[in-house]
Amino acid sequence: MKKITLAALLTVVIPAQAAIQSWQFNGQVESGYYNGTSYQGQFSFDDAGLLASGNELINLSSLNFTFGGNLFNLATPALADATAVFQDGVFTGLEWSVDSNSPVIGFSFIAGGSDTSDAYFTYDTTLGFSGTGSLAYAAAVPEPTQAGLMLIGLGLIGWIAARRQS
Repeated sequence: MKKITLAALLTVVIPAQAAIQSWQFNGQVESGYYNGTSYQGQFSFDDAGLLASGNELINLSSLNFTFGGNLFNLATPALADATAVFQDGVFTGLEWSVDSNSPVIGFSFIAGGSDTSDAYFTYDTTLGFSGTGSLAYAAAVPEPTQAGLMLIGLGLIGWIAARRQS
């Protein structure tokens, strides 16, 4: 009976791995007209259907991106097709671009090969300016409720282990 109770508690307290994932990104333009301009953003996606092998694309559920004081998001033309790219279950980066004919400047985020270290950023404008930049990704800090549930789960496991030893 104790094992069944423990298993039930663990399934309630420890969330499944597949869930809404939130990430942040930032970088700096390293060439061209906008050299030195920094940018940052955040995005999220649901990885519930993610497989562990092959190349996969998952549509983003949110995206906010600031460049040169302008905000871009999924309502911006062409951003609705933004995707998170995975190779063998590993996140390799974002893949999307904004046509430079819609806004005055176009962006492309190109995913890396086997992880995010190969990812990069490019831009071009209707005036013919173009360049590239660095791109770094970081998983967002868990929500307080997620962290609280994890701590409760760990506490229950510790409490059960302590009771077994006594």
